[in-house]
Amino acid sequence: MDIRHYFETVDFKQFKQNIQSNWNYLFGAAIEKTTSSLTQQNIQKLDIAIIGAPFDSRKTGNKLSDAHNEVRKELYHLSKVHTKLNIADFGNLKPASSVKGCYHAIRDIVEFFNELGVVTIIIGGSQDLSFGICEAFKNNRLFSYSTIDAFLDIKKSKESFNSTNYLTRVFTSNPKMFQFSLIGYQNHYVVPEFFYKTKGINSNIRLGLLRDNISLVEPIFRNTDVLSFDIGAIKHSEAPGVFSFSPNGLLSEEACQLAKYAGLSNRMKVFGLFEYYSKNDIHNITAKLAAQIVWYFIEGFANRQNTHEAENENNTMFRVEVQDLDNPLVFYKNTETNQWWMQINTHNKKPIYFACSELEYLQASNNEIPELWLNYIQKLDETSM
Repeated sequence: MDIRHYFETVDFKQFKQNIQSNWNYLFGAAIEKTTSSLTQQNIQKLDIAIIGAPFDSRKTGNKLSDAHNEVRKELYHLSKVHTKLNIADFGNLKPASSVKGCYHAIRDIVEFFNELGVVTIIIGGSQDLSFGICEAFKNNRLFSYSTIDAFLDIKKSKESFNSTNYLTRVFTSNPKMFQFSLIGYQNHYVVPEFFYKTKGINSNIRLGLLRDNISLVEPIFRNTDVLSFDIGAIKHSEAPGVFSFSPNGLLSEEACQLAKYAGLSNRMKVFGLFEYYSKNDIHNITAKLAAQIVWYFIEGFANRQNTHEAENENNTMFRVEVQDLDNPLVFYKNTETNQWWMQINTHNKKPIYFACSELEYLQASNNEIPELWLNYIQKLDETSM
């Protein structure tokens, strides 16, 4: 299958206009070079694939969004990421004959790149495109999905399916989801009882807690396969180009830091940026910020390290005896990055490594069974791995 048939190619000429720097020094030039030399045979050599998904369920008749091109223009005017990454822009997803067809196309594309080990960046319209992304992971019993959002986008009543309740369909289609995390949500928008409608292990971080310690999200992202970023989670004064306005929210610097953490995660396979609305954007400030968010994800990717392997030379193993447990808990700390991991053995004695923080190690050292460890054990028992 030639995946390029799904897309309308990008015309890089439009991004070379009205620039203040030499195009050859910009990020867009590097992307153009890789994209122009792309063949069906060398796609597997890519590190990252960028695609535009203009579908927008918020508009009458599911009209196409122009978000992808506005963000691209700003992204390709940024400086190069200083690394030899192979990144290609496949263009914009061709319109499907139905909404369902659009989700299926996204699913097929993500499955294709996953099989090749290529990370996918999706610059999209409405966030319900995430449903199509998650469909590509239905057979993954350890599938972990995270979203950065001020709201918990589930159905509150009998309203029709859209980007404000897409999670209900995600959970219905993935009833055995291993882990779900809502990052940066605002307490005044989320009824606590609604979390019972989610699936899998919940590792949710509200906005205030995230602002106090943004590094809390780092181990969550190391356990995440897909991250969906609703740009409406950012404070309206810093990102006016959205549908849903909020006086509170993430700051622009925090949004970029989160994106970098996501890029650093070796497990992260798909990064989607959604909900940008150009008609509300003042001086293209939201498009500029969206571009910087994508840029920092890529910079994080460029600095990935294989830190989770037990045999990594920088890892120190800790065996901790805990009362009432037959076997000691096994932790690994990477002395170079200070990242922590828990080792859990499945029923067939095969070890699985989950990212954690130093907190879980300290709890075990104080003769307490870490709640996160217990959650993983119980969930693995449910999946009979």
